[in-house]
Amino acid sequence: MDQTLLLAGAVTLIVLWLTLKFLAKRKVQNLHTKYVFITGCDSGFGRETAIRLDKMGIHVLASCLTKQGAQDLKSMTSSKLKTFQMDVTDSQQIKDVFRQVKNLLPSGQGKEHVYCRRRHKQLGLCLW
Repeated sequence: MDQTLLLAGAVTLIVLWLTLKFLAKRKVQNLHTKYVFITGCDSGFGRETAIRLDKMGIHVLASCLTKQGAQDLKSMTSSKLKTFQMDVTDSQQIKDVFRQVKNLLPSGQGKEHVYCRRRHKQLGLCLW
């Protein structure tokens, strides 16, 4: 019994060590060259994420539902953060902002990883 527990503990430590080693290699490099588009930046999770990523030096492209939300966010962030007014339920506004964002991105940037925050704070890979 003691040998079984000892073996299980050793295997657990090895798996944990390998997992941490793998995750450490997956860190995003050169944050100052990355662009992130975030919706729902008027308040809550979207706003806090935009502020935090801006402080990390990432180029943040933040969409807000209201003009006031966009102005408030701009007033507390760096010049790297760009705001867009967009209603995510309006297909035409989505297309318009898509064109604006596409024109802002340097050649060769974008389409690397696109994640969407969906209802109930789920995060999932979106097709772009």
